[in-house]
Amino acid sequence: MALEFKKVVAVIDVDDDLGDLVLDIAAKMTSASGELHAIDSNPYVTTFESPYAAGAIEADAQAHAMDESRRKDALTELTTLKAPSATVAVLDGNPSRDAASYAEKIGADLIVIGSHQKKWWQRLLEGSESSDMIREAPCAVFVVTTAHKQRAG
Repeated sequence: MALEFKKVVAVIDVDDDLGDLVLDIAAKMTSASGELHAIDSNPYVTTFESPYAAGAIEADAQAHAMDESRRKDALTELTTLKAPSATVAVLDGNPSRDAASYAEKIGADLIVIGSHQKKWWQRLLEGSESSDMIREAPCAVFVVTTAHKQRAG
C-alpha cells in the first residue's frame, strides 16, 4: 500500500529544475479522491532605484504583476501536462511561510517541496526554503532532492 494523502500542496518554483519532479511525486502521493494544489511564490523584489524616484513604485508593481502572470502561466502549463486536476495558485511573498499558511488554510495533509542540498556555506549565504518549510509546516513535509532527480534520470 502506497502512502496517499487527501490534500497535498506541491511547492514549485517554475524557474527551478526540480519543479516537474516535485509535481510528479505530489500527484502520486495524492489519493484518487484527494486534492492536489500546485503553488509558486512571487517574492516582491524592488529595483535599485530610490523609492522616492518618480515612477519607481509603479514600475516595481508592474514588474511584480508581470512576473506573477509569467509564473501562473508556467505553472498552469506544467500542471496541464502532469496533473490536470490540480488547483494552481501563485502567492506573494516568502515561499516557505506563505506555503505553510496556504497548507494550514486548506487543511493539507502533506507538503512536497524541492531541495538542492546546499553546502553549509551556501545555506548560510542564500538560505534554504526546504529547511524553513520543515520548521513552518502545519503538516508532514516530503522533500525531493537533487540526488533523487539524478537517480530518477
